[in-house]
Amino acid sequence: MKTYCTFSEVDSFSSVKPFGWLKNYLQLQADGLTGNLHVAGYPFDTDGWMQDNIPMRSGEPWWPFEQTAYWVDGMIRCAYFLKDSSLIEKAENQIKHVLNNPHEDGYLGPDSIKSNDLYQGRWSHAVFFRALIAYYYATKDQKVPQLLASHYLNGKYEHYDWRDICGLETILWTYEMTGEKRLLEMAMRDYRKYNEKYPESDVSVKRMLSDIVADEHGVTYCETIKIATILYMYTGIQEYLDAVTNAFIKIDKNHMLIDGVCSSSEKLRGKSSTDAHETCDIADYTWTAGYMLMATGNAEYADKIERACFNAAPAAVKDDFKALQYFSSPNQVIADKFSCHTPQACGAEWMSYRPKPGTECCTAQVTRIWPNYVARMWLKAPNGIVATLFGPSKINFVTEADEEVTITEKTDYPFEEKIQFTINTKSKEKANFNFNIRIPSWCENPEVTVNGERIKEEPISGTFLRLDRTFSDGDLLILKLPMTLKLTEWCTGGVAIERGPLLYALQIDEKWEIDKDAPHATKDFPAWNLYANSPWQYALCVDKDNLEDFVKVFFEKKTDIPWQHKNPHIKLIVPAKKIKNLTLLKKTSVDREDWNKDDGFFTNKIEGNFSFTPSIPENKELLKNLESEIEEITLIPYGCTHLRISIFPNETS
Repeated sequence: MKTYCTFSEVDSFSSVKPFGWLKNYLQLQADGLTGNLHVAGYPFDTDGWMQDNIPMRSGEPWWPFEQTAYWVDGMIRCAYFLKDSSLIEKAENQIKHVLNNPHEDGYLGPDSIKSNDLYQGRWSHAVFFRALIAYYYATKDQKVPQLLASHYLNGKYEHYDWRDICGLETILWTYEMTGEKRLLEMAMRDYRKYNEKYPESDVSVKRMLSDIVADEHGVTYCETIKIATILYMYTGIQEYLDAVTNAFIKIDKNHMLIDGVCSSSEKLRGKSSTDAHETCDIADYTWTAGYMLMATGNAEYADKIERACFNAAPAAVKDDFKALQYFSSPNQVIADKFSCHTPQACGAEWMSYRPKPGTECCTAQVTRIWPNYVARMWLKAPNGIVATLFGPSKINFVTEADEEVTITEKTDYPFEEKIQFTINTKSKEKANFNFNIRIPSWCENPEVTVNGERIKEEPISGTFLRLDRTFSDGDLLILKLPMTLKLTEWCTGGVAIERGPLLYALQIDEKWEIDKDAPHATKDFPAWNLYANSPWQYALCVDKDNLEDFVKVFFEKKTDIPWQHKNPHIKLIVPAKKIKNLTLLKKTSVDREDWNKDDGFFTNKIEGNFSFTPSIPENKELLKNLESEIEEITLIPYGCTHLRISIFPNETS
């Protein structure tokens, strides 16, 4: 079967083995929310997809199945990488129940969402069937593609009503597994009908190709645009790939936040210091970028995945992976149950850290982020292998000449510059294949050596270095990615400091208080109110052209878990001045945006005592309120922070 893509997925559960800090972080999430999501309450305290109906507490009949499906997908992938038998069993119970109980007409899943006219009835299937695909790759259970084909081909339902279109991801995978052309025809038909029904939607091909600024629900945007990419991979229709390419360009231009994820609160809104994204969107944005990486072979998309996972992802979760934010913001100096400053949920707990800080989707989706990162660290190329995302790991693969090869990657990246690849050719002394290695776009002077000698090929930033050669057993390839300091400017007039793939933010002393009244928490998984216990009102005093003269870099003792607030691996000491008269915004009433299916968006006025993170002051106001004394402040990796200032005013701006 011909596909139109540069790279393809490896069988990651059998061929990729994470270790070091990467495995430790997966274990941290398994011991935290991933393995214990029932603590967040409904619907995670039900039997999920082992039920024909989950008693409704709100929303549509499909809704609780969507939430539990996110969890099963993230949990099963995490469990397979860890080889955790108890976690595997917990996830497989739901998967096997669905596979072992198909309806007479081939339908898979609960009775309550089978109706043909159910709004978004197929959407929850799109989420759950990703877990079935993961199960197939881990077990090679041939029932999976066979039953999925029967589900789709015998069903009397279509997949073009709003987010139902995301089901084409599984339809096309099933087509690849079975070769059944009717599935490809179904996918093409439904995508055509989708674009005919929603031509003015931001996620239609027409609108993706346009310059119109999108304001769609951020998660829907990132979930849906990938369908055009996947269709391109099976059809070669260039318009589809062009549309998603432009959709990513528009995201970067209008909505990309500094931590690597587009704004989504809940709509795509902007890119200021206090705009925010859902934790959901970290999972969906990076998953879609992965498809674009495979389709195009463009290293830019791997850079995007890396930036989101190394910055936004750990910052949205407590160090122990037992609590998360629903909304995360580049600047946030308070995170209690009244501090959410986004239009939707304004004045609510959605920016605080707790097992369920808002609607359940983020609570479940956070389990998907890191397993998906590991799954796409290594990809396949014709007679070759591709190191796309870096981290301590091992990959086994077979060349076109049936030569077995293992590559072991040792590194503390992104906290160090050196990545070491050791090549083992198994039973033979040599093996011929091409080794493709991503050279990140942020790196200006990359170096590659093989057995201590510089290679003749020139590594170029923002591309994949292709080494097509005969490798010997024990060859040692070292990639060095020098990390230099960089000052970036943002739309609010603020600046940020980056080094390599990491963004840095102010290290604020944190005062954690348990919210004893929170309904979705336990003794071991508390809900938190978080307050700043040190000043955060600073402007930087640095020169963009001579940043190294102003900023001192200190490397701390490394720990097994890389993103810890109290034990960061790297610190930056930066000169700054304190800003007078900059305080939390206090309000006694707020306008809260809400939404329902019938009325769309509407506004409610909410009374209470609210404290919010302020925007950074404009230059004129800043100069009036700057202290004269220069202090030294400490910045740490953004992913190590829970309260943070990452976009600062700068005295010299």
